[in-house]
Amino acid sequence: MSRKVVVIGHGYTSRLGVIRALGRAGYEVIVIVMATYRRDGTLNTSKPIDCYSKYVSRVLYCPSDQNRLITTLLEECADPEQKVILFPDSDFSVAVIDENQELLRGKFEFPSINHQPGAIVTWMNKLRQKEVAKEVGLNVADGVIVDVKDGKYELPSGIEYPCFPKPLSTVVGGKRGLRRCNDERQLRQTLTCIISYYPDIKILVEEYKPIETEYALLGFTDGKEVFIPGIIKILSLAGGGHFGVAKQGMIMPVEGFEDLLELFKAFVLKTGFEGIFDIDFYNSGEEFYFCEMNFRYGGSGYAYTASDVNLPIIAVRHLIGEPYAAAMRYVSSASVFVNERMCRDDWMDGLISSGMFHKLLRSADISFIADDFDPEPEKVFKNSLKGFKKNSKRIVKRLLRRYR
Repeated sequence: MSRKVVVIGHGYTSRLGVIRALGRAGYEVIVIVMATYRRDGTLNTSKPIDCYSKYVSRVLYCPSDQNRLITTLLEECADPEQKVILFPDSDFSVAVIDENQELLRGKFEFPSINHQPGAIVTWMNKLRQKEVAKEVGLNVADGVIVDVKDGKYELPSGIEYPCFPKPLSTVVGGKRGLRRCNDERQLRQTLTCIISYYPDIKILVEEYKPIETEYALLGFTDGKEVFIPGIIKILSLAGGGHFGVAKQGMIMPVEGFEDLLELFKAFVLKTGFEGIFDIDFYNSGEEFYFCEMNFRYGGSGYAYTASDVNLPIIAVRHLIGEPYAAAMRYVSSASVFVNERMCRDDWMDGLISSGMFHKLLRSADISFIADDFDPEPEKVFKNSLKGFKKNSKRIVKRLLRRYR
């Protein structure tokens, strides 16, 4: 009997990477798509690109509602013959599983911090992360908190300009409206944008650091040891609704980053977490700065799998008590990857030209959608491009909105 794994997330490229990593190893993969609502109020159950993968056995659709997700897991995914493995692939799904461990325990295996309900969520606070990062010797940008209640707030003292505001928690807020603010007027404009979506929210206003290069890394920890097999250098970031997500990057060996990685490992161990993690960092001037840690698979995670480092397999085997040391390989050479979805959406939003869109796709050693052994997702992706090309009016309208 195949072990079942439930992959839960919002983005189809990230989910697809997990699906392929686990499916090729013989696991039965069920996908829960965190779906949005259509304008008519019905749930969008259009089949996403990742769910055309030959490794998907079943697709379920669920809104971003805590109670609905827990009900879906208990009623649709539990199996009396085995403990099903949960693989949360978004901050929301991580938080819901973490806070509802008592309901899920006994039927599912999942990442946790000492099996304590809500422990991961407390670490999703970026200010707490910064304080601990400082303790282990990492550089961080200083910041203050703006506490918004019912859309109202007061700016605290100590804000230095330029600054960069962002939601305090990784669970809510997304990346809407984020930008450098050179003065109080721009800061208030940015806060107004964020508050229009989240009238009750804590916002971290950081000192602005000019970023030369952005980096990320994925790794695995069993709570006692930390494994970081490679580094991701961001070459190009998406804009629009995916602001800040890697569109193109390079996965590299860890050589040259050893001292910095020891500090990251010390930080990860402070959390007590067991599972896959994702850390964002950057360099400014002569220094590297810690940005944040996410307690989940990162959006560029498939670059590791394509480099013969299967982090999802390591995490799943750890959860079910199977040996995983043989899978702990390191990235041996540099490769350029591209996230086709980010490229397509930037093209659709008029942020890049058709020529640049195709250039990005051709430049990649690693593609997140194209795969000779699992071709259906790429076929669906290419068919979607044909439909977009025919609808040139949509592109023109978006361009007009952009430059109004």
